[in-house]
Amino acid sequence: MAQGSIGVGRRDGTAVWRQSLQQRVHLWLQAIREAYVALLPLTVLGVMANTVAQISYSPYVQWMAVQWGPDWQASAMRVFYATMGLMGLMAAMVIAARTTALSQAHDRRVERSTITVAAVAASAFLLVVLREPFDFQVLGYASAFQSILVGVAVAELMRLLGRWLPNHTSMGGVDGGISLQSALHMTGTAALTLLLVWLAHGLWQVLFDGVLGPLLGQLWQWFLGQQPNGDVLNFGTVLLNQLLWMVGINGGQYLYAVSSASGLVAPADVLYSYHLISLTFLNAFVHNGGAGATWGLVIYCITQGKDPSLRRLAWYSVIPAMLNMNELLLFGIPLVLSRTLLLPFIAAPLLNCLIATLAYTVFGMPLNGQPVIWSTPVFISGYVMAGGWSGVGVQALCLLCSTLVYAPFVRQLENARLQRNQEYFKSALDVLMSPEVEAHAGTLDRADSVGEVARCLVRDFRADIGSPRVTLAYQPQHDAQGRVVGLESLLRWTHASHGPVPTAALINVAEECDLIHHIGAWVVQRVCEDLAVWQKAGLTGFTVSVNMSPVQLQSTTWVQTVADAMRAHGIQSKDIDIEITEGRTIANTAQADKTLAELQAMGLSLSMDDFGMGCTSLLYMHRFKVHAIKLDGVLTRQVLHNPVDQDIIRCVCRLGHSQGVYVVAEFVEQAAQRDMLQALGCDFFQGWLYSPAMPANKIPAYLDAWHKSTQAPAPN
Repeated sequence: MAQGSIGVGRRDGTAVWRQSLQQRVHLWLQAIREAYVALLPLTVLGVMANTVAQISYSPYVQWMAVQWGPDWQASAMRVFYATMGLMGLMAAMVIAARTTALSQAHDRRVERSTITVAAVAASAFLLVVLREPFDFQVLGYASAFQSILVGVAVAELMRLLGRWLPNHTSMGGVDGGISLQSALHMTGTAALTLLLVWLAHGLWQVLFDGVLGPLLGQLWQWFLGQQPNGDVLNFGTVLLNQLLWMVGINGGQYLYAVSSASGLVAPADVLYSYHLISLTFLNAFVHNGGAGATWGLVIYCITQGKDPSLRRLAWYSVIPAMLNMNELLLFGIPLVLSRTLLLPFIAAPLLNCLIATLAYTVFGMPLNGQPVIWSTPVFISGYVMAGGWSGVGVQALCLLCSTLVYAPFVRQLENARLQRNQEYFKSALDVLMSPEVEAHAGTLDRADSVGEVARCLVRDFRADIGSPRVTLAYQPQHDAQGRVVGLESLLRWTHASHGPVPTAALINVAEECDLIHHIGAWVVQRVCEDLAVWQKAGLTGFTVSVNMSPVQLQSTTWVQTVADAMRAHGIQSKDIDIEITEGRTIANTAQADKTLAELQAMGLSLSMDDFGMGCTSLLYMHRFKVHAIKLDGVLTRQVLHNPVDQDIIRCVCRLGHSQGVYVVAEFVEQAAQRDMLQALGCDFFQGWLYSPAMPANKIPAYLDAWHKSTQAPAPN
């Protein structure tokens, strides 16, 4: 039994350790992906600057020289070096910072400054890549692989060492943005981290120079002695290039340096070699769009892609792809470390290599033209090298095949991104509809996913208001005899990417900025417009409720906005009912009192929505004359089975009737529920027992049907 228990304990410990490792790996991959996304603006600028500098078309070069001076190419390259030229250094910093932030969020403890961790990662990266003589390229994406390793390693070392080293608790009373206690604690952590990185890098150099280097050299010499076939070399070069890029190593630069030193690369003016790597041939017919033959990816995303962000990124990548540069896709999607696009990223260029090789060696595609540089656009390079349209045809076939190879995997990527975004969006919406958000401001200033979604809602709604995506729906209110006595106007918004957005979430964030006033003005304008249409059709005798946020009471123009809308459409005050919601506490200010008084002076009736669910319901009744109070579904849904809800509703009805106030029950869904609410004292009923909210054009038929069913005229 004891031995068995030990065995079980070991297995459980192994499972826990494996699960913990899987979680850390997932966190690292998430941090790397988010780091590349965060650096995307600099990637775009760098790619565009490199594109501008690389175009060698003579009329273009001359025109640019006239417009920007003889040093325009040097200026464009300075922009490139200042952005993508530092991509390795910046990636190490951002990966380390993002890994630290995600770790602290996962552990629910803040122990380290992400700024300090990023600075230590920058120093560690320089320790690893700097050589004599200094080459500026080591700071760029040529060292992307080192930046990934250093960024993750520094973040993890500082996390582990920070918990091992003692704290400077005696400095706990000294505060400032980043506390002195934290800075002193991280000093020792940073020193040990840099020391360990330096030792690990030195150990790797010794191991490589003493063991791996000579062994690889011997294998290489043996390989050279076998008189390798040029086609095999071409396929091997393509495969290695893709595998290196997948882990962040610039395969083209690395393989070119190694192969050139060994004499395996054919001269640039040789279009195809049977015994050497035909680099000119590979650049023209295999890497169409850059490493991974990503013209196929670009074409599919633009023509068939459903994900707006991927489609937009593909459009941005068109001009760089013309020059066979695809860093925007490599670091933007990203393709680096992508599990979903790993297979097509490798398969597409290998298939292109097979097609082009067969076209030349089997089907006789001529290669009697001129050599081209790697940045020559597709089709132009094929025409020039083949000396005719056959080269263009082969490249077109390669593009078609690349697109077909990428297609199913891009669909899989889009589905995964859609599911992830929907979950991300839904979880943020759940928070935005919570009572905590309703009661406290500051949502738009949050730095987490909730704040990001809140800002997205404000931005996208501003763009959609006035379009068919934003509409009004109307839900009828009936009296005990079944007659329609009112309609409540309800805002509806269908987001372009996420579908219907709960109105409560939108209003909660809109109340933190001026968007709530734009919403109020748009709603009252549409209500008056729809009322005018109905009245012209002879439909009268009911009121339309317009929801108003307490925040709008602070507006000095709200009363005038309502008056202007009513005057423009010939609407009388008896036809409009203003419902004040309790999402935010009503302001106890002179402006709020003035707004309420002016609305009542216009003859508008004022109602209280969600009575009893907020903290200011009785205060409302104390401060202004109420026409009606509405009971929220929290009380009405369970009224048949909850005696407490019955007592609350009975008391509210008595209070309302003693003040001459109507009581409206919302969320009425069953006849027995309505009968119970009526017995408790409710006057009007609203809910799916009668009808869901419906668009304005369906209201006339609804009113006519209920008018006939009650066999009595609608009340005046």
